[in-house]
Amino acid sequence: MSDQYFIGIDLGTTMAKCVIYGGEGNVIAEGQKEMIISYPRSGEAEQDARDFYTFSCELIRKCLAESAIDRQNIVSIGIDSQMGGIMAVDKHFDPVIYYDTPLDNRSASENIWMHENFGDLILEKNGSISTFGNKILYWKKKDEWKEIHKFIQPSGFVAGKLAGLSGDQAYMDETFICFSGLADLQESRWSEELCSLMEVDVRKLPRIAASTDVIGTICKRGREDTGLPEGIPIAAGCGDQIAGFTGAGICKAGHMVDVAGTACILGASVDSYTVDKEYKTLATMKSAMGNTYYLISVVLGGRTHNWFIEQFFRDELKRCRQRGESIYAYLDEKAAAIPPGSDGLVSINYLQGRFFPPDPNVRGLFIGHTWAHTPYHFYRALLESIAYDHYLTKQIIQSLVPGIDFPIVTAIGSGAESLFWMQIKADVLQSRYVNLVRSDLATLGAALVGGYSAGIFKDIESVTCRFSSPKAVVQPEKGGGKVYEKYIRIYENLFPSLKEIYKALAHQEGQ
Repeated sequence: MSDQYFIGIDLGTTMAKCVIYGGEGNVIAEGQKEMIISYPRSGEAEQDARDFYTFSCELIRKCLAESAIDRQNIVSIGIDSQMGGIMAVDKHFDPVIYYDTPLDNRSASENIWMHENFGDLILEKNGSISTFGNKILYWKKKDEWKEIHKFIQPSGFVAGKLAGLSGDQAYMDETFICFSGLADLQESRWSEELCSLMEVDVRKLPRIAASTDVIGTICKRGREDTGLPEGIPIAAGCGDQIAGFTGAGICKAGHMVDVAGTACILGASVDSYTVDKEYKTLATMKSAMGNTYYLISVVLGGRTHNWFIEQFFRDELKRCRQRGESIYAYLDEKAAAIPPGSDGLVSINYLQGRFFPPDPNVRGLFIGHTWAHTPYHFYRALLESIAYDHYLTKQIIQSLVPGIDFPIVTAIGSGAESLFWMQIKADVLQSRYVNLVRSDLATLGAALVGGYSAGIFKDIESVTCRFSSPKAVVQPEKGGGKVYEKYIRIYENLFPSLKEIYKALAHQEGQ
């Protein structure tokens, strides 16, 4: 396998990445490019759907140019992309609308309507509340609707372009459909009942593919745009979070994972379809391989993290960049001198709506600050609030799958580099945290899905264990969780207490 190569492409919320891997998981070449998100007005966010393909081609060409490999030995391509949004193509497989990102709130009224009327059925069938079915309802009211042939995901768009698919051949892999509000996840199909209730033309929804299905091979146009040889198999791919889980080896029931990226996620692998009907806080997602599912909760904490630093630590950020130092390491050191609980300061990190349970009106909050609090208190409070959210998530997961303790949490994503943040979360959850030699695992997971689809990899768990070894272990401080208990309850109670206030603010925002 040493002379075989696998390409993994990760189309995340803020960054597009491409890596060529060798047969032993070694990186041959890699490249990345920042995604462009525009914010026309408050509550609005857009991405040019064409960027996903042009950026992918640019990064593939870059990686090929920097490597000295025989391109004929590239055996597969796997692609993952951000989850929660939607795009659409016409009959010729060209984009009709911008990528309607989950950061955009223009479909808030559709979101509220569909969940108020059909929320329980949506959750039962999809395993999750909707994050892009409401967007489909929004576009149904627009002039572009008549030009839309199929709604798809960015990973399917790039794979389809590389393979020369037509609009009729468009697909969506099954890891995405839980967020549609229109699917039957257990049966891996569109729900005729839900589509009928919401008057969605099922003909505008694409066929559903398994992540490891080969959807085509590099076509002539794909060769011209990338420099890849024609005929390389392309896997259907998966969502970016699923790719990260796969790359980290979170494949068997009982594994728990903490993703510290643009989206901050706590998730667990379970061996049967399980739905959080009571709390409506967890999403149930299909794994890329096998018959396991993931239970996850999502906070766009990393996005808030970056926003906070850019707005309130600009000078420090500039100095750190000039010195070649990490702003996160600098702030971690300062925040470590502050006691747990940030001297009574609590934060809410949902700056543009809450996904689980769905409330598009939720906004950010700091509460409890006094004249004694410093900027570093606010920074620590941001980190702690994610840990509080994860604690509540873990409680719900354990109530749904009793008897599983989840003593170890595997940390992935860029935030997994912070041992300070890992310590906070280990103390709050009272679980051992382990990060890996590789912290950003989505491209590896995408490449593994591609290699599996091409018949190269047979046992993904053993492969990922070989490719992704532990790096650091953080033990919870004995009794460390006690310090945080009162703040967790305050955090939990803020959401119902502020519900009407958030609604009033949203009404003013919309005027």
